[in-house]
Amino acid sequence: MILGRREILALMESGDIRIEPFDEKALGPASYDVALGSEFRIFDKTPEFIDIRSDDFDPAQYGDLVDVIDGPLEIQPGQLVLGVTKERITLSERVMGWISGRSRFARIGLLVHVSSNLIQPGVSNRQILEIVNLSPRPIRLWPGVRIAQVVFEEVKGAELGPVDRRYFYQTHP
Repeated sequence: MILGRREILALMESGDIRIEPFDEKALGPASYDVALGSEFRIFDKTPEFIDIRSDDFDPAQYGDLVDVIDGPLEIQPGQLVLGVTKERITLSERVMGWISGRSRFARIGLLVHVSSNLIQPGVSNRQILEIVNLSPRPIRLWPGVRIAQVVFEEVKGAELGPVDRRYFYQTHP
């Protein structure tokens, strides 16, 4: 079941959902708008293959981490960068989330979350954003803009057993 505003606030009160920093103005009827942080991973442009052979694949080896404290970050048409939310989201095993871009940015060709939009129960991290510019024009991204939204759902029967927790506590793209 998708959680509405009242239920999100109740689960924040119980500690099943934590959003830090929290801004009540970002809480809508059934979602929370998250802001863009200042850190990005910029991928190297090279004709060399990215060779994916196992689950141990690490995308960090193909790009550089940059911090644009005073912003903006310019992304060119067709370019992919990884960003990170300003907020840390912590969920109990009773709650999961889905992160997606906001329609106002999608309408100009900015994809904010290309894939892997599931936020697992038990995480405590800043969400990584897979940002792609599909616009024919360059786009400037400014830290602090509410760029994506998270929808929360109740989870029944979850077990935080043998799962890959590599990304459960991430803080950098």
